[in-house]
Amino acid sequence: MTSTTVEQRSAQLVARFERLPFSRWHRNFFILAFCGIAFDAADFALFGAALPPVAREFGLGPAQSGLLATVGLVGAFLGALFWGTLSDYIGRRTAFQSTVGLFAIFSGLVAVSWNVASLGVFRFLSNFGLGGEVPVTLTLSSEFSPGRIRGGMAGNIMAAFPVGLVIAAGLSLLIIPRWGWRGLFVVSVVPAVLLFFVRRYMPESVRYLLAKGRIAEAEKTVDDIERQAIGRTLTAAEIDALPNLRPEVATETKVTVFELLAPGRAKNTLLLWVVSFGFLWSSNGILFMLPTILQQRGIPLSQAISFMLVQAIAAVFGYSACGFLIDKYGRRPVLFLYYFIGAFCHLWFAMASGMWLYFAAAAVGWVNPGVYGATGIYVSELHPTHLRATAVGWFFGIGRIGSFLAPTVVGFMLAYGAGAYVLHTFALSFLVAAFALLAIGVETRGKALEEISQARAS
Repeated sequence: MTSTTVEQRSAQLVARFERLPFSRWHRNFFILAFCGIAFDAADFALFGAALPPVAREFGLGPAQSGLLATVGLVGAFLGALFWGTLSDYIGRRTAFQSTVGLFAIFSGLVAVSWNVASLGVFRFLSNFGLGGEVPVTLTLSSEFSPGRIRGGMAGNIMAAFPVGLVIAAGLSLLIIPRWGWRGLFVVSVVPAVLLFFVRRYMPESVRYLLAKGRIAEAEKTVDDIERQAIGRTLTAAEIDALPNLRPEVATETKVTVFELLAPGRAKNTLLLWVVSFGFLWSSNGILFMLPTILQQRGIPLSQAISFMLVQAIAAVFGYSACGFLIDKYGRRPVLFLYYFIGAFCHLWFAMASGMWLYFAAAAVGWVNPGVYGATGIYVSELHPTHLRATAVGWFFGIGRIGSFLAPTVVGFMLAYGAGAYVLHTFALSFLVAAFALLAIGVETRGKALEEISQARAS
């Protein structure tokens, strides 16, 4: 087969995939990816709810509690860097299976921790898998979503994150008073069930297969998906009429992380890392430390967890709305407004009291974490296939620096009487993220991934 024929066949495969309507196949993939993100988020948030009783059992102060939360976040940081990058070499599907298995096994082992050291080790290893699952799933979602609905489809897959937070809050309210914090982590082995469904409902990314030169496998995958989506494969005449999208084919594998900082990419890479750092400083600062912050304000743990529940429910709608809005109005204006308005929502939460505190919590939840899924989609669109997962993984990973610093800093602020200003730091981080995102200056709405890459290369 000549190189011209290979490129032509590859272009046709991507164009065939882009023209498909949202179908039963897309729905099945959506459910599997959604469940993966939801389990991931639930496991992440369970530790925040469990932290106060863990601290009581092991005699930890606020600063020590923050450091314990940081151990897991360091694992998530390294996991995002490792699995995101590795996914560009071994495939998205293999990386997904590995991350789900890892975080399910070690999250379950947290329940049998016998001291702080064993708990820290198990939490680190579970988060090493957990930290990689989100960027890998987001990359798969972007590559399997047609350009015209990528925001809505991939964005609503990421809406599973706040659903996971709702699940975590509900489980915490149900389990902690009856069976203690260890009971929470017994249920953390449930995500392992997903591995039985991956083989049937989650093929390897077509774009990844083409980038590795595995044309026959990509063609078989597209044929299978077409049959499920429209009941047949396209005729030769229909294929000939498709647009030429020119995907990457048999691309040489280099050190992908170095490419992120190459001339022409370095500016946007650094700006995206600022966005990620700012968001995760605020997001995980609230996720892990909100019960502790509110308890210091005299609010009982059960009521503090109810604020987490309100925030998480609002976040479901925030995530979903953001996904649809970026498809309708564009990535840059919608994301900027989410971050900019979000800064003032955090200030409101810092000053509210009484019933208004619930409304302020809902407003924060709408933007935080509501904006992050759509931001991750934007990151995936700005990079070509051969380094897309690396870019998404490092975006999440660099942000994790903010996330594992936040609980430690918040813990020290609470310990030394500066707790009243914690939410102000979250507001500032959102404001910085808003202007960093605006400075990127690229719009990707409604375009196939190949169209975006070609436009950026020209």
